[in-house]
Amino acid sequence: MSLLRWLGLALVGVLLALLSAGWFFNQELAPVGTSDKSVLYRIQMGTTFGQVTQDLGEKKLIRNPDIFKLYVKLSGLQSKIQSGYYRLSPQMSSVDIVNKITQGLTEKIPYTIPEGYRINQASRRLNEYLLSPERYIEIAQKPDPGLFQKYPFLKPGKSLEGFLYPDTYFLQGVEKDLIEAQLKRFQEVILPLWEKRPPEHKLDLHQTITLASVVELEGLLDRELPVIAGVFLKRLSIGMKLESDPTTEYALGWHQGPKGLSLKDIRVDSPYNTYRYGGLPPGPIGNPGSAAIKAVLYPEKTAYLYFVARGDGSHAFSKSYSEHLSAVRRIYFGKS
Repeated sequence: MSLLRWLGLALVGVLLALLSAGWFFNQELAPVGTSDKSVLYRIQMGTTFGQVTQDLGEKKLIRNPDIFKLYVKLSGLQSKIQSGYYRLSPQMSSVDIVNKITQGLTEKIPYTIPEGYRINQASRRLNEYLLSPERYIEIAQKPDPGLFQKYPFLKPGKSLEGFLYPDTYFLQGVEKDLIEAQLKRFQEVILPLWEKRPPEHKLDLHQTITLASVVELEGLLDRELPVIAGVFLKRLSIGMKLESDPTTEYALGWHQGPKGLSLKDIRVDSPYNTYRYGGLPPGPIGNPGSAAIKAVLYPEKTAYLYFVARGDGSHAFSKSYSEHLSAVRRIYFGKS
């Protein structure tokens, strides 16, 4: 065999080997399946390329972690993986996944915390977004001392209950990032209101938020919040107990539901039980929105001392206990 022919055969062999390797490479980078059902995948800040590769393999989102790793290294992209949430599916090739996570094509994940929600309520759905409800509660109830320095409106040593502003947030980082976003929102929305508070307002910020959290959970209609705030402030001014169901529920750790509190419930020995103890509870019982806080800062001056829920979201207000009992009989028992 001539040298020229031998070289030709060798070249053909090399080309076939390269084509075969390329075919294998492309096959191993192909989509895992045909399902278009996407999953939410989160890359945390500081996660290494090796950890991402291993995780994608375990979740069956890539065919071959070794080939995936080789492709990313050959492309020089291993240092360009960006943290955030990504929508990935078995239909996506490894190349598509690499492009997505290195170009930062993240998902904006809205997380809505309703007004009045307590810390534990705000945390309940976080596991759906690959965050830890337990970690959120831990940070919020036992804050790092640095948070008190960063946000001087907070009361040192206290839980963050009341100051985690209820709103819609776009999840991006860890649990602490969500908490800081809530504190920043409180700083942006509530502190300007506080700084412009009327001179006759006698409560400090912590007391104001505490009362606003009670008002928030007592009232469903924004138009009634200033009246409810006025009732409670009047009670406080004459040394009368607040006797608020939501504060006692907070002490008990649950919501009363349609049946209301029992006599046993309102005897619970807790400083949050405003049927048993006078004045404000020791701290907020939830995280109020701006309408409830405004209601406490600008309450309606009223002669009312009592109110009872009608069942449609509104309340019947009364000036005396006898009027209040009549309203209760009328609403709950259909008696005049």
